[in-house]
Amino acid sequence: METLMQFFGSMMTFVYHCFDRIVINGYLSMLSSPEQVVYFFKDVLAQQCITKEVLSVRTKDYTHWVDSYAKNHSIPIEWAEAGVRKEDYVRPHLKKLERDNRFGVYFILKSMEQGTTFRSVEPKFPTDDPDY
Repeated sequence: METLMQFFGSMMTFVYHCFDRIVINGYLSMLSSPEQVVYFFKDVLAQQCITKEVLSVRTKDYTHWVDSYAKNHSIPIEWAEAGVRKEDYVRPHLKKLERDNRFGVYFILKSMEQGTTFRSVEPKFPTDDPDY
């Protein structure tokens, strides 16, 4: 990889448009199956009971981090409008960044994308596992 960058680095650009998809599918792909989510909460975070409140705390912390990052870096953060191409909507902000010869996050769009979600429910029938 270093050799590739040495020869072609000046001609390469890495761009991605949706942080959550990249993170979940690329770096945290293990969290895309229920068994791995249970492992993460029980063994990594030591949360023996995965309740709605436990899941909500993780979501709240992540949302707070994104909001703080946007505020600290003066990055616009808005809900995506229905029927408007996201690339077209943020293009003026990208052009400004390019004119200033800057790189990095330049806009954050929120949207309600369809995807796998997880929820915690009480078992319908009794189990021998107190932490089920």
